[in-house]
Amino acid sequence: MFGNKSKAELTAMKAEVDGLKGLMNALERSMAVVEMDVDGKILRANENFLTTMGYRSEELASKTHRDFCEPEMVRRREYADLWASLRAGKFISGKFKRINKSGSNVWLEASYNPVSDAQGKVFKVVKYALDVTRQVMLENETNSKLAAVDRAMAICEFDPAGNVIAANSNFLNVMGYALTEIKGKHHRTFCEPSLVNSPEYTDFWRKLNHGEFVGGQFKRIGKNGRVVWLEATYNPVFDVDGKLYKVVKFASDITARVEKQDADAHGASRAYHISAETEKVAEQGTLVIQDTAREMRQIAENIGASAKLVSQLGARSEQITAIVNTIRGIADQTNLLALNAAIEAARAGDQGRGFAVVADEVRQLAGRTSGSTTEIAEMIGKILAETRDAVASMSATQEGANRGVMLADQAGQVIVQIRDGASDAVEAVNMFANRMDEAEAFAKPGKR
Repeated sequence: MFGNKSKAELTAMKAEVDGLKGLMNALERSMAVVEMDVDGKILRANENFLTTMGYRSEELASKTHRDFCEPEMVRRREYADLWASLRAGKFISGKFKRINKSGSNVWLEASYNPVSDAQGKVFKVVKYALDVTRQVMLENETNSKLAAVDRAMAICEFDPAGNVIAANSNFLNVMGYALTEIKGKHHRTFCEPSLVNSPEYTDFWRKLNHGEFVGGQFKRIGKNGRVVWLEATYNPVFDVDGKLYKVVKFASDITARVEKQDADAHGASRAYHISAETEKVAEQGTLVIQDTAREMRQIAENIGASAKLVSQLGARSEQITAIVNTIRGIADQTNLLALNAAIEAARAGDQGRGFAVVADEVRQLAGRTSGSTTEIAEMIGKILAETRDAVASMSATQEGANRGVMLADQAGQVIVQIRDGASDAVEAVNMFANRMDEAEAFAKPGKR
């Protein structure tokens, strides 16, 4: 009976040993394993460890644990404490930075396992490790990127209900708050009341709670009512079970840019109205100048017609002068005949006395006629002189009027060019203003 019991125990122990061997073989196949004495001298290493560290088995005969560590690390107190703990039988695990044969860094997720003899004295340490270099590098890269984002952007974290969980210094500086003032406060703290009470705001949080990304430019209210414009993204974050547990907001302060856009838009609108007014004034100027040119042409035509009439009057005056001269000649001849008749009457004595009286009357009439024609000739001479002056003046005035018409036409052409230029300017400014409006509308898709 005793023999049967011992045999059963041996069978059980063998099964347990076989199980342990199977477990050890599994660990050997999947992990890098190295055995060291209590001073860190390498006793044995499996193929995985050799591959991970880049050594051949025979190269490890003279190696110790410190050969896989950076010299600075070996000199630290932490390294001495590590081995003191292992000699004391304490289990140690974690991520460890080691150096492979080529001098490159290798990160190991490892456990140091002290092994004791029957008396409980540690005589060796077995290290089981996994190469996590790639994961560590990715983590470092991710952490570096997150640190860069944290330095460059305003970050705020909210729970799914919209309450502030955390915020970095950039966000606090932009909004003007201390963390203690906003932690636990709802997102609506940073929004205008009209927005908070709108369906759009409800839809905003509905999208986030459904895991939808939301981005754009947002008008927010900082401390003391200061308006802040943020270019931001709201990013839903899920746990390992795919459940939303927070929303992270990454933002840049674009207040100055938006204010400049608003100022540019206002300037563009003002320029448009000024250009439109300029076009209107230019159009009115065009009409005025065209009317002026038309009136000046009419004046020039009237002056030309008057000059022609005055010239004709001058010609008629010259004709009158000729007639007056003819009358003067007749008067002179009549006077001469009357004189001859008086002489003949005197010779005739008493018989010619009556004829002498008639001859004297004729002579006096001829004298008065001659005097009148002389006065008429002088007056007509003055009229001719004044007519010539009038014709010359009208000719000069007509030339001036013609030059005025030409200048008015030129001015009209210039003002038309100005009008066309103003029209082009209106179109260009209007296009610019429309693009500014489109850019502003695109930049501000909603007051979320």
